[in-house]
Amino acid sequence: MIKPVYEASSQVLVKVGRENIYVPPSGDLDPIVQTDVDQQINSEIEILKSQSLAKEVVQSLGPANIYKGLKAKGSSANAQKHLVLKATSRLQKALDFRRIKKSGVIEITYKNHDPRMVATVVNDLVKHFLSLHIAIYKNPKTFKFFEEQSQTFKDNLLKTEKRINLLKTQHGITSLDEQKILLLRQAMNQKNNLDGTISQEIEAKSRIAQIRQQMAETPKTISQSREVDQNTDLINTFEAKLMDLELKERELLGKFTVQNRLVQNVKEEIRIVRKKLNQHNSKLHGRNLFGPNRIYLDLQAALFRNETDLKAFNAKKIIQSAQLADLRIQIEEFNQIGMELSHLKYQLGIDRENYRLYRTKFEDFSTSNAMANLKIANVSVIQYANPPISPVSPNVRLNLALGILLGAFGGLFLAFFLEYLDDSLDKPESVEQYLDLPVLVSVPELRG
Repeated sequence: MIKPVYEASSQVLVKVGRENIYVPPSGDLDPIVQTDVDQQINSEIEILKSQSLAKEVVQSLGPANIYKGLKAKGSSANAQKHLVLKATSRLQKALDFRRIKKSGVIEITYKNHDPRMVATVVNDLVKHFLSLHIAIYKNPKTFKFFEEQSQTFKDNLLKTEKRINLLKTQHGITSLDEQKILLLRQAMNQKNNLDGTISQEIEAKSRIAQIRQQMAETPKTISQSREVDQNTDLINTFEAKLMDLELKERELLGKFTVQNRLVQNVKEEIRIVRKKLNQHNSKLHGRNLFGPNRIYLDLQAALFRNETDLKAFNAKKIIQSAQLADLRIQIEEFNQIGMELSHLKYQLGIDRENYRLYRTKFEDFSTSNAMANLKIANVSVIQYANPPISPVSPNVRLNLALGILLGAFGGLFLAFFLEYLDDSLDKPESVEQYLDLPVLVSVPELRG
């Protein structure tokens, strides 16, 4: 009398695939591979158990087709919705999912009174499960994120390269380090030239001061001839000696300073000779003939030359100082350009690396999406459900055997139980045992 129940089953295999790879949004983090098989299979089973998946099957096949006696109470939208929810609930309870021990296989079983419908429901459930699985792991938002980020870093990379090229073009930079080294060498040479000019200027000033001091001590005119009466040879000797000493003094001043000991000794000799000469000249009688002092004229010419050199050195120093200042400004500009260029190159490296990382992840997600569009996943069907030949229940032989066994033992138990409940005394021994009284008369049971 029991209505037959049929069962169909299907098996799906869960493998390690792209769904097990988590790609962090941050570009500098490597993908993480999920290797916990138990967790993965449990997740897939929960997807199979989900109400949304069962509801898709019900809506796809129709609640009245799955459960023949199930009908909506009315034709309104709410009634149809209630019918779908009721069929979905019944379907969830009738489905069973289990993992085959020590494997990555999940077995899906379903029972129904219709032998054709059980296989249809299981196969439709597997079909919707594969689609839902792909949709869950496809993650289009992440794909869009990496696409946008890779394009953003590509734009940044091109902008930074353009800024570097523009900076080099504006300042005529071909090789920053070589050009900077060349400028430093020019500045060093110019500094050495300026130091040399300053030294020459100082020496010229010193010579001018010495010459002026000598001119102050040297008479502009000297006696050219003298008519004397006596001591003419001695005076001529003193004059010749004085001239030699003055020439010697001039030579020494060209080599040494006024404070030098040799110069001081010569000056002392000149003073003594001049004093002697003056003493003898005061004693002379006669007429002196004066003319230009050649030593004074030579000193005057030397003063003119040194003053001319001093003006040239001063003008040269001004030009060299300006050139050196200009070179230093160029070096400072190169330092600023170098810092900016270094910063841009550093930024270029960051942009290039970020673009490479996000582009790689974008390409990986492109491949993953292409695989998803082709229905390639880490879950594959091992066996689709086939319509069952015989029902799984009821088991007629087992039920008959259990009925006979339970009937026999039930009858015996009932007889013993009724006997146990009967409290009448039907034997003389029972009267004497329970009432403790002697039996006087007994009437035997008459059997007809």
